Amino acid sequence: MKINFNKILFIITIVLFGIIFVQSIWHPINFRPLDGATYKTEFPKLTFESYKDNSFQNNLNKYSQENFGFREWALRFYNQYLWSFYHKTNAEIVMEGKDGYLYENLCVRDHYQSLMYNVTEDTAFMLNLFETDALRMWKVQELLKEHDIHIFVNIPPGKNDIYPEYLPENVYNDKPDGVHAYDYYKPKFDELGINYIDHVTYFQDVKDKVDYPLFPKTGTHWTNIAATYAFDSVIDYMEVLGKKNLLNVQISEKYIDKNRHPDNDLEQLLNLALPIKPNKNYYADVTVIPDSAAVKPNLLTIGDSYFWTISYNIPLDTIFNRHPYWYYNSTIYFDEHNHSTNEINFEEELMSADYIMLNYCTTQLYDLGSKFLPKALVYLCYSDEERNAKVEQLINNMRNDQNWYNSLSEKAKNQNVTVEEVMRNDAMYLVYQQPESCFSDLKGYKLPENRNESLFK
Repeated sequence: MKINFNKILFIITIVLFGIIFVQSIWHPINFRPLDGATYKTEFPKLTFESYKDNSFQNNLNKYSQENFGFREWALRFYNQYLWSFYHKTNAEIVMEGKDGYLYENLCVRDHYQSLMYNVTEDTAFMLNLFETDALRMWKVQELLKEHDIHIFVNIPPGKNDIYPEYLPENVYNDKPDGVHAYDYYKPKFDELGINYIDHVTYFQDVKDKVDYPLFPKTGTHWTNIAATYAFDSVIDYMEVLGKKNLLNVQISEKYIDKNRHPDNDLEQLLNLALPIKPNKNYYADVTVIPDSAAVKPNLLTIGDSYFWTISYNIPLDTIFNRHPYWYYNSTIYFDEHNHSTNEINFEEELMSADYIMLNYCTTQLYDLGSKFLPKALVYLCYSDEERNAKVEQLINNMRNDQNWYNSLSEKAKNQNVTVEEVMRNDAMYLVYQQPESCFSDLKGYKLPENRNESLFK
């Protein structure tokens, strides 16, 4: 019997395409979603205009590329092929270092070059921005102290600060070494008397003394156990800073367990078909020590993703009355009433805190506070009436300055909004994000004399 291989191949091809089509439309088989940022593409709407300008076909191609059947499996298989045979990654933010260590590219770039280049190429300009934020931090600290509110900066290290010996070779050699945020802020904080906890130096000192890793091989954040011990010291610091007795924690003996998030977050971003050979990761259980004399303050945390590791291990609900987390001063977590900083009563939230912690690792210090500090400074010094009056004054100045008005008109045209909207938005930005340009009392190294008297009622 003669076998017709062409027919067999044709049938196999049709069956495969049929299976892929069924999976694309109905998804009968559920695959683990790919890790990392994903953006859902909607099926394009066919109109005469979209057909005529070819946008329908382009959008359909894009939709098909992101929604074909077995896409997750295919991409994981391809990524595994790149990793296993060429030690390459298909994740832009992950770089392979030495001895199986993975690094976020931000850490690598900041170590070899400086992340100031994400902001500016002008060293003097960057130093001026650092100085401005440091002065704002000092002023906000001193003004809040008048209300018995204590603000401080907690600085976790980047992985490159603790394990530079495993970094990949320098690929960022197109620019000279710029200003590093941590190198500037540490002596500046000391000079100004700013409250801060330097976990960078501490981790570097204990790196070879502790019997557990401070950073996981396949993760970018401090390990769960390192974050647990670090926050224990934060509680001690808060007690001294606020002269209050807080609930303390007891940390159990360490033990080895399978990876817990985020100890392998960089590996997850690789989206491999097979797991990387597991490393020993240590964990410890945390219990709160009963103390009837302790107070439960309100903690407001503003910062980066390093605080997530703390929240996974420390029973914050037991230690604090409230502990909202303003993730990069944008999305709000651990608050049943507010979900975004755009929807809060800023003054009420600011004044209801007992402690405010700015939690920024060394690679995120380039935007200390994520625009929280200038806004807090204005609210502490000026009433609603004074702030609103300044906004209206700026809008009038815009109307009366022909060059300024013309540039705003062009901006409004490009944004497809009214000139009034642009003027108000720009005036609000100047008042709340560049307040030194609006209020002479806020300039320089002196503490402002003006006070928002309504906050003392």
